[in-house]
Amino acid sequence: MSLDFGFNRQDESVALWFHNHWDFLDMFTEEPLVQLETPNDFYVTRPMVSAVIKKIEAEMVENDQPVPAMPACHTQEFAMLEEAIPWDFHCAEPEDWEAALPHYRVLLYRLLADVRTDGCLICGWDA
Repeated sequence: MSLDFGFNRQDESVALWFHNHWDFLDMFTEEPLVQLETPNDFYVTRPMVSAVIKKIEAEMVENDQPVPAMPACHTQEFAMLEEAIPWDFHCAEPEDWEAALPHYRVLLYRLLADVRTDGCLICGWDA
């Protein structure tokens, strides 16, 4: 069975999408959800994204990974972090969860910037 999910802005443009990232989606669905009309869609708020960032950062600390300060999203430093994410990262759940944590962290900070701009996002998924 496959899983496709995406985070969409209110204008329906895609902020982020993933294929078969089960564990990552589980981190969001563990948070209190505000469901939309369909059972597979829910609002994504700033507190929700911040909580998932804290979970990722806690796992990074547990795995002795550095958790440096994150540069602002619209800077060259942040763009370099995004460019370090493998081009096919979104296409399949990573085999090494621990090695993927810094990539998820960068993507979550980008998602947080979208939430701050839009007020909230919508996550829709289909398994």
